[in-house]
Amino acid sequence: MVIPFFKGLVLGITVAITLGPALFALLQTSIKHGVKIGIFLAFGIFASDLLIVVGAFFGVSEIVTDPSYRLVFGVIGGIVMTTFGIFTFFKKVSKTEQIEVVTEIKVKRPGSIPYFFKGFILNIANPSLWFFWITCVVSISSTYSGPDKRKSVASFFIGALAMVLATDILKCVLANQIKVLEKPVVKLWINRIVGILFMIIGTFIIVGTVYEFYSHIRSLRSS
Repeated sequence: MVIPFFKGLVLGITVAITLGPALFALLQTSIKHGVKIGIFLAFGIFASDLLIVVGAFFGVSEIVTDPSYRLVFGVIGGIVMTTFGIFTFFKKVSKTEQIEVVTEIKVKRPGSIPYFFKGFILNIANPSLWFFWITCVVSISSTYSGPDKRKSVASFFIGALAMVLATDILKCVLANQIKVLEKPVVKLWINRIVGILFMIIGTFIIVGTVYEFYSHIRSLRSS
């Protein structure tokens, strides 16, 4: 289960360095309200990711059982990942572009706990987040088979989510030091790195799915 875990870390670091509103909201909250508040917001985001992944995991385990379905879902998921990677790699960044304007996250009651629930609600209400994680779960589930399939998939997403949480906490701690993200040239290269990583993950999913399918066919012919 060690190999799936480390493969999950690759997905996790890719998600973690993707530039988007959640990243900048996390940074702004940490800068204005302190590291502790930012960490509670990060845990809220993590909890919503975990809920979606666990729900998709148990749902997919009942659907992606037939080898033909695994092949179709895996290839489609891999193509989606690869396409997203290509789009991100070639995404243009204006030389005059500044850091994204993100509405400050505010809560009515003081304290840390409300920020946890705010992060949870804001993140889980994002439709693109659902699409991303469900696509990941379906795709990764299609690349594994056999009696240890559930353990392998679970190990993969434990690695992915652990990396996302760890890097989100690090972002909160270093919020004041990573203002370099405002520079367009930095954003451009981050997009390129993220794009390459997503293309690698997409290729891994497609190759893994096809390999598992043909392994299944060979085992049927030999039996």
